[in-house]
Amino acid sequence: MNCARASRRYREHSSSVRCLMRLHMKRFKNICHRNQHSSQHHGFHALGNQRGAFMVTMAFSLLTMLGFIALGIEVGRWYVVRAELSKAVDAAALVGAKNISNPYVNAETLMTQVGQANFKPGLFGTDGTVQITGTIGEQGKVYVTASANVLNQIAQAFAGEPPVGQENPLTTTGVSAFGAAQQRDVEIVMVLDESGSMAGQPIEDLKVAAKSFLDFFTQTQANDKFALIAFASGVEVKFPLGPNFVQPMKAAIDSLVASGGTNTEDALDQADGPYGFTDQTGVPGDERVQQFLIFFSDGNPTAFRGMFTRNGVDYDAVGYAADWNIRLMKPDEQFTYLNVYQYRTGDGLPKSSTSCQSGSPPKGYYNTKWWVLEDPVYGVSGYSEFLDVYYVDLLNTSDPEQCNISKWRMKNYAEAITKQMAIDHAAELKAKGVKIYTIGLGNVDQEFLSAIASGPAFEYYTPDSAELEALFQKIATNIKLRLIQ
Repeated sequence: MNCARASRRYREHSSSVRCLMRLHMKRFKNICHRNQHSSQHHGFHALGNQRGAFMVTMAFSLLTMLGFIALGIEVGRWYVVRAELSKAVDAAALVGAKNISNPYVNAETLMTQVGQANFKPGLFGTDGTVQITGTIGEQGKVYVTASANVLNQIAQAFAGEPPVGQENPLTTTGVSAFGAAQQRDVEIVMVLDESGSMAGQPIEDLKVAAKSFLDFFTQTQANDKFALIAFASGVEVKFPLGPNFVQPMKAAIDSLVASGGTNTEDALDQADGPYGFTDQTGVPGDERVQQFLIFFSDGNPTAFRGMFTRNGVDYDAVGYAADWNIRLMKPDEQFTYLNVYQYRTGDGLPKSSTSCQSGSPPKGYYNTKWWVLEDPVYGVSGYSEFLDVYYVDLLNTSDPEQCNISKWRMKNYAEAITKQMAIDHAAELKAKGVKIYTIGLGNVDQEFLSAIASGPAFEYYTPDSAELEALFQKIATNIKLRLIQ
């Protein structure tokens, strides 16, 4: 039943009840008149008195019963109107909380409009005067109040016409409703790709999009916490997790420059580190701060962070999926080479003691040990299906200190582990309750991003960087909706 039909039925029902009550009132007056006339005509004999008293009592009883019925009908209408008003203010409050920091709309005006759209003037027998007001409070709270006047058509029938110049106090009954909503506190880590393939217009469009995302959280930045991690060959924490982030993060985003490789795995790993999300292990679900990671990339992983040894010296460095004699890179800078080559492979010992030798007579040569080859998950000794396909076959060795593995085999191996490491780090975050949104640009591996994302509803792709702003804003809106309580 639609609202117009329901309202019409209320009016028809009320009109019928009024007619019935007027008929009984008329009958009651006639009865009283006949009793009075009969008493006068017959000299008030005893039987006439008894009959008259009985009829008067019955009339009053009937009138009282009708009064209770009428009151029940009126109260029921008040309840219906209040219930519909409550629905309207709840809907308005939810929309207001969702858009409290939306820079493109006025949240208070929007709340009023939504409330009015959900409760039309005149609905369910109201007098056409409906007041709905939305206001924004502190700490992300919004409030909506609504009031309407219900026409008491049945009560008016009992009361009759008021004296000339006076209003009938029973004409209407005021009904009101109140709604409130609040955004929950949130932690968001933005992980943005600034590799060399982003040079030109893509990096500029990314800056605009990422900054527009921040605008949605301006009003709540005193309580919310954000972090910014940028990655290329190395990973830089541009802004550690904290409040009051909008302006400093915008400045950090403006400083992004496209160069270097794509170290996805370490970027995701650092989101779970000391500058990323807080540890909520053991926190009850209803007390948890909601956590979201926004991951953007335009390409496939090409680099990873690990330990290497060369000439007896250990290095925390970045290895690259390359089939040429490339140097290792610094892990905490965007694209800075170390004076250490990642090939040839071996035990990493000095030339005087290494087992890697060549020539005649054999002489030791400089080589680099990749400690990841000894890793129980990603190394040559693993026997999972993934390792069996990508490592044992590709490397063609079971020795983690194998001397001079061919560069093309190492390139394929590095590509495989960088991708799997990223997927595993994402799984660790998701296991802790972090929701991951992915945004892919251009010819990105969608299957890879699907493995990182929290599900199909969290994946976004576009071939055109000009569309990034709309995607970032859509995600911001979705997050806002998830935060409302």
